Amino acid sequence: MSAPSAAPPPPPVFTPAEAIATIVAIDEAIGPDDAEAARRRASRHLKGDGHPPLPRSVLEAYPAEHVRGHLWTQFSPELEHATAPVLCRHLVDVLVDPTLAPPNAIATADALGRLSRRRGRPGTPLAAAIDKVARVLAERACQSTDHLRSLLDTPDYPDLPTISLDVMRIEGVRWILEILERRAALKLLSEHSRRLSRLTLKRSGETIRAFLSKPDLLTLYDTMAVVSQVEGLLAVATRLLDALRDQEEERTKFVAPYDEEALSGFGAVLAELSAMLWKVAMKSVGRADVSASVFGATVHQLGFLYEFSSRLGIGRPATFVQLEQSLQKNAVALAERLIALAADRDGLSSALKAVREHAHVTVPMLNLMHLDRISRRLPEE
Repeated sequence: MSAPSAAPPPPPVFTPAEAIATIVAIDEAIGPDDAEAARRRASRHLKGDGHPPLPRSVLEAYPAEHVRGHLWTQFSPELEHATAPVLCRHLVDVLVDPTLAPPNAIATADALGRLSRRRGRPGTPLAAAIDKVARVLAERACQSTDHLRSLLDTPDYPDLPTISLDVMRIEGVRWILEILERRAALKLLSEHSRRLSRLTLKRSGETIRAFLSKPDLLTLYDTMAVVSQVEGLLAVATRLLDALRDQEEERTKFVAPYDEEALSGFGAVLAELSAMLWKVAMKSVGRADVSASVFGATVHQLGFLYEFSSRLGIGRPATFVQLEQSLQKNAVALAERLIALAADRDGLSSALKAVREHAHVTVPMLNLMHLDRISRRLPEE
């Protein structure tokens, strides 16, 4: 009597890349050729439902959605059981360490989203598994920024590069949750990133107000450190603008959204700072007894203010529109003042030297504001 034959070896486990390729092939099939290619790919790991595939002539008569439906029926729920755990693990891992081998988080979430739309009705094991992953991602993203709250509570100016990097990291996770269509986790993370952004603008505004109320070298340095970090400020402010456009915060007829208040308040502080800087610039322009470095630093800060207010783009509060317009208007006045001083033939040689030095640092600001027609008229250094 012969020994019983050994059981066939289990099919090889899907890699994340294979799982994604199989799901996408099935979900994007539109005809017989696609169906055959998807079936060959899936059969490397899956047995299917045991029914023979539909003849080519039948598939040719099917609309694309029915072709895909046939493939999903043939390979589900086996496909779900074989790929969902692999993709869930990989999604968590790749967000912790983006240097891991492909596929990336977006492709992984997209495949899970496709699987969920076909097999993940509420109450199913797949829905529960994806809900768990979404909660883990949201909670980890929130915890990763907890240290920033203590940093923002210190009297020093905020570390905008670090904060903006964390805000963008949170935005990446939010994108993943949107793909997965996990609203509860998305709401948690959205509220967290908006609170962080509002707190950052609040601390930045407080830093600038300290300078406005007591202009000394220390507060000036802190203000310059804040204003010059345009990219960081943009990342934080844009997050709030996006929230306003998407109406993430519930509006009422009588109370402005917190996000709008934070943006408008910061815009008002920048307007006050702009007014003070223009006074300094206009009083010192062309004066030989004022260091060109002081004038240059003032003009550079005004350039940063313009860059920030203009790049916020559509949907920004009116305070930023007004700030951009006033910066352009004052820049023209400053340039015209320099041009007039340069044309004064009776001016002292030392004063004319100052005019040229001041014109030299004013040109980049004018060009930034698209005022090249004015900058070309300034005296050369």
